[in-house]
Amino acid sequence: MFFSLLKQATGPADRWLMALSAITLIAFAGVRPGGVGEEVIVHLDNQKLMVLSLKKDSSTNIDGRLGPIKIEVKSGRARLLEYKSLRLIGTRTGWIKSSGEIAVCVPCGVLIQIQGGTELPSQKPGHLSFDGIAR
Repeated sequence: MFFSLLKQATGPADRWLMALSAITLIAFAGVRPGGVGEEVIVHLDNQKLMVLSLKKDSSTNIDGRLGPIKIEVKSGRARLLEYKSLRLIGTRTGWIKSSGEIAVCVPCGVLIQIQGGTELPSQKPGHLSFDGIAR
């Protein structure tokens, strides 16, 4: 039924454009923001709280707005583990390891970002870039 509705609503050029867009999205799905990072910057309520090294495995608990959040660093990767966030969005982000990647729990006010290593040419050294939701 969906495909018959799609044929009625679109012309041949539209279908080709959708197919090309889908192929492009699939091709670039594995592209990461930057090279392997060196440190994890932890922000709480838009304030830099601490810096953790990705070279050393560690586990740190911080108090977010909704309760404790665990930040794990293991094998050069980092992740958030929320305990009482509404949708566990930060936890669902999973492990991050490349320079420029972030994991955020907005309700808890916690953001972790990987820095160091190779940066994108568009990024200025030391420049933090956040989207409108995180900042």
